[in-house]
Amino acid sequence: MMGWMHQHQMALRRAFSQLARQPVAHLVGVLVIAFALSLPAGALRLIDRAASLGQGALHEPHLTLFMAQDADDAAVRAVWDNLAARTDVREFRYISNTEALAEMKATPGLADAVSALDRNPLPHTFVIRARNTAPQALETLRKGLAGLAKVERVQVDSAWAKRLDALVQFARRGAGGLTVLLAVAMAFTVFSTVRQQVLSARSEIEITHLIGATPGYIRRPFLYFGILQGLLGSLAAALLLWLGSRWYNDAIQPLSNLFAVNLLLPALTLREWALLGLAGIGWSWISSYLSVSMALRRIAARC
Repeated sequence: MMGWMHQHQMALRRAFSQLARQPVAHLVGVLVIAFALSLPAGALRLIDRAASLGQGALHEPHLTLFMAQDADDAAVRAVWDNLAARTDVREFRYISNTEALAEMKATPGLADAVSALDRNPLPHTFVIRARNTAPQALETLRKGLAGLAKVERVQVDSAWAKRLDALVQFARRGAGGLTVLLAVAMAFTVFSTVRQQVLSARSEIEITHLIGATPGYIRRPFLYFGILQGLLGSLAAALLLWLGSRWYNDAIQPLSNLFAVNLLLPALTLREWALLGLAGIGWSWISSYLSVSMALRRIAARC
């Protein structure tokens, strides 16, 4: 057991010495891993944040009915009675133009603009939730309500969320393709780096092989080198994601305050840190293993 641990310690020290011997050259490999991990991860974080904005509307589709500006109390009552009698309406909420104007006055940044108005420009509004949320049923209900007297317009407020969902799915596919391309670039970088190290130590490997060293013993330092490079790349990727999130949040904060919508990216979770580390270390280890195994087979064929 002690001998096995000693072999691993020696392999780890050799991997560290290889990194220290050519720090600038290996820094390029670390940066390639960092960008290969951080770019798709950052894109997916932005996509998930955009998807969360439309999540509520996607799961709870509703309609908004706007009355005409000249609609009186009798017209509002008629629409109320019609909604109450319909079997395809689950529930509805009435918002008067006075109530809507009061809400706008209470909104930061809008109070001065609303106070300058000489009349109330807002219509009476009904927010309606249907029993059947299928797109065809919602459209049938919308057409039926749009024909009522003094009804200016009826819109399905989940339509924008459905469009957003389609865009999100398209963006996720694009991010998946980007991930594959960057993963190939990362694997090629690690593969080439380890292969060069094996070739530079070919004489030493041939002698070690001739005196009876096992392939695992010869392979071990190069695998540790791949693990170290993947770990450093993962840490650099996490740093890039943190810096990118800080920059994005600082830039989007005024817009988020203006629309009273949380557009900020959350901090990296422990799960995301772990996934970055596993992706960097695992992919680098696999690339190192394939590279050194192919090189060892060629060396063994010559011996």
